[in-house]
Amino acid sequence: MKIKYPAGAAALAMVLFSGTMTEAFAAGILVLAVLVFAEFLKNLLKPRLVKWSLWACVLIASGAVSACAFKWAWYALAWEMAPILWVMTFAVGLLAALQVLKWDMEADYGEMFWQTAILWFFWILLASVREFAAFGNLAGNHLADLDFMSSKFGAPIFGFLTGGLALAFANGVLKTSMPKGESLFIMVPAVIFAQPYVLDSLPEMAGLVITIAVPLILFWSVRHYLRFSQPGRAYRNLPVEMLSMGLIYMILSIY
Repeated sequence: MKIKYPAGAAALAMVLFSGTMTEAFAAGILVLAVLVFAEFLKNLLKPRLVKWSLWACVLIASGAVSACAFKWAWYALAWEMAPILWVMTFAVGLLAALQVLKWDMEADYGEMFWQTAILWFFWILLASVREFAAFGNLAGNHLADLDFMSSKFGAPIFGFLTGGLALAFANGVLKTSMPKGESLFIMVPAVIFAQPYVLDSLPEMAGLVITIAVPLILFWSVRHYLRFSQPGRAYRNLPVEMLSMGLIYMILSIY
C-alpha cells in the first residue's frame, strides 16, 4: 500500500505536541487540515504555474496556513504557545507541503484520511501514555499518583520515541514501509526547538551552535550505519531514525 499520510509533518508535530492526549488530538486535526490544503492548492495551481513557482507557492502558503491554524487553535483553547513553538508550526506546514509535492497523492482524499486516522490513533494513544506516566493525568483529568511517574516522560526524548513508535505501528497496520526521506528536514527544526543540554560555560551563541550541531552530527553518523541494518518492514527509514534520535537525546541528557 502506498503511504499517503503526512509522515514528515506528523513526525515533527509529534515531537512538539505529544505530551498530552488533548494537544495530540488537536495537533493531529491541524496537520491533516494543512495536508489537505497543500494537496488542493497544488492541484489548483499545477496547470497554471511552472514547477519552481508551484513549489514556492505551495510551500510558503502551507507554512503560513499551518502557523495561523495552530496559533488560532491554541488561542481558542486558551493554551500558551511560545514564539519558538509557533515558528516550528510553520515548519510543520512546510513538511506537509514538501510531501505533497514530492509524492503523487493523486487527490485521493479518502485513502489519505484513512491512513492519517490510523497514525493519529497511535499518536493520541502514546501521548495519553506519556501524559499519565508524567503527571497521572488523562485529557487533563487527574487519575492517580504512582511511584513510577516522573515529569521526565514529558521530555523531548519521549517525543522522538513517540514519533518513531507511532509511525512504525501505523506502518504495521497498513502493511507498508516508508520510502527513504529527508529526515534531516525533521531533525533540524526539532533540535533547534528542544536542545538536549545547555552549555553555560561558553558564550551564548557558541553554546547554542554546539548544542544544535552535536546531536545532528551524531544522528547523521547513526543514520549512515542504519543503512546497513535490517529493521522490520514497519520500522525502516524514518521510524527507526526517530527512535535513534530519541536514544541520542537520552545519552546526551546524561551529561
